[in-house]
Amino acid sequence: MIGTGPYDSLRDYMEAIETHGNVIRIEAIDQDAYELTGFMYKLIDKHGWLGAPSVIVESVKISGEWIQGPIVINQYGMAAHEAMAIGVPLDDIEAGQHVQNYKKALKKMMDIGELSPIETKTIDQAAAPSKEVILKENEINILDFAFIQTNPGDNGRFINTGNLVTIDPEAGRNVGTYRMQIKGPRKIGISPEKGQDGWKFLMNMKEKGEDVAQAAVVLGTDPIVFAMSSSKTARSGQDELEIAGGFKGKPVEVVKCENSDILVPANVEMIIEGEIPLNDLEKEGPFGEMYGYMGLPHEEQFYMNIKTITHRVNPMIVNQFTGVTRGYITTPGEAASLRGFSKFMPELRGFHIPIDHVGFLFLSIEKTKPHQAIELAEKFNFLPLGKIVIVVDEDVDIHNTKEVFQTVGARWQPYPGAKLIEDGPGFFLDPSAKTRGKSSRILIDATRQLPEENGPSPYPKLNREHLIEHAPEIFALVEEKWGHLI
Repeated sequence: MIGTGPYDSLRDYMEAIETHGNVIRIEAIDQDAYELTGFMYKLIDKHGWLGAPSVIVESVKISGEWIQGPIVINQYGMAAHEAMAIGVPLDDIEAGQHVQNYKKALKKMMDIGELSPIETKTIDQAAAPSKEVILKENEINILDFAFIQTNPGDNGRFINTGNLVTIDPEAGRNVGTYRMQIKGPRKIGISPEKGQDGWKFLMNMKEKGEDVAQAAVVLGTDPIVFAMSSSKTARSGQDELEIAGGFKGKPVEVVKCENSDILVPANVEMIIEGEIPLNDLEKEGPFGEMYGYMGLPHEEQFYMNIKTITHRVNPMIVNQFTGVTRGYITTPGEAASLRGFSKFMPELRGFHIPIDHVGFLFLSIEKTKPHQAIELAEKFNFLPLGKIVIVVDEDVDIHNTKEVFQTVGARWQPYPGAKLIEDGPGFFLDPSAKTRGKSSRILIDATRQLPEENGPSPYPKLNREHLIEHAPEIFALVEEKWGHLI
């Protein structure tokens, strides 16, 4: 039995999943020819978003030079790895079991219940792995590290898994994941979208008359810390690192920065420290976004002047192929959302944002009255990512996209089982939106329609239901006698 998480470092996690045989190692690849990009597209074509293994590249060709990695890619792609990351043991990961293991992880997250944040623990710099190498001022050249240009349409090389850490005297610490265009040896873009917490923090400092913001970027965080930084699991005003400690059941170890009093996760691959000018915004992008389309450039965005870089010896450089692969573990956020929403929606049984189908939101309910599904779906109009909201009965597995879409085909009548919302909040990266942050949406009632909803009476049963009623032990029997053939 291989030890499971929660892990204290990215390296511990990578060692665990590689022991399971779910890591592909490539000695060298030419990214000037975009070979790595092509490889990742083909890998996802074959295995799907939830079944593709992780990839480690030892060295990569960038701008005519071979740069030493390793580069780590798709480390959170395989859904079964979600269970390992949050502490559900696996004896093996076989083809077709990824979603089942994901649901084991979700069950553990739900069983935790309401978690309490745990304060971080400060350790000495000498004990922090992220301080093994310290580079100052003219010693720094961020271009020496294996950050790549992922797509020919991108405006150069990007750091796209950096967790920006900022401190506001009133709001406290914020940790958020934003893309960071490499603009020079000691200069990177800082690109939170307007409305995100990182943008609010920086604008709040600017409005207070500050000229610069001290900040740090941490790279190669452990799975839980990265998930808290990359999602909305921690609500505004909550410290992402303390929430991560709550999920892990122990404090996240932090270390003081070299140039400021900012405390950042200590057991990471790299820390980039610097200053963000608040009165000098620059053009940034374009960059290939999470929907799989090239995003628009930002006319005005922040940047950081790098003062110090500290890192582990031979740091792992994590690259997210945005819009191609799954970016972070999602069960902590899904569990927190379901617990929170269920408090004022008691009929809600499931809440799932399928990361491989961006723009969809799947809800399952215990249906007790007519028109209940649309009424509940309307309560989620505040959620920008849910452009297509599908509500199903609780017997439908919302983690099985094929089953959800089959249910829509079988149980949904477009009239009267749909409602259009003409104007509402939209996700700021949606390529179909004429105006960023605005979108229409459709609510789809794919529950069994009652006679009062123009449904049939009686509603026919599933063929599978008839089988189980006739032979309740049939699936256990088949597994016992014929499981070795399946």
